[in-house]
Amino acid sequence: KLPAEALAAHGAAVAATLEHTDGKVRKAAVETLGKLPAEALAAHGAAVVAKLEHPDEDVRKAAVAVLGKLPAEALAAHGAAVVAKLEHPDEDVRKAAVAVLGKLPAE
Repeated sequence: KLPAEALAAHGAAVAATLEHTDGKVRKAAVETLGKLPAEALAAHGAAVVAKLEHPDEDVRKAAVAVLGKLPAEALAAHGAAVVAKLEHPDEDVRKAAVAVLGKLPAE
């Protein structure tokens, strides 16, 4: 198990596994990105946002949860994608989206 700072050096390799053919691997990749320091995670925010549309429910839920770990300024850049999940048919995805949006600063 790598400390978060050491893991950050491998962020690009982890992000590449987001496209793996096995859904469990994709979910694990999203969750691993969520263990990166916030600044390193921000570099992969767009890749995580893309997983909000993944057909696998577990991958979508993991993506929403990881987005909540982004620094507020990086999260704000992806706010519209998270807001779109408020209409998702899966209640757990909707709840996760609400939790993430609650982390955004009031404007």
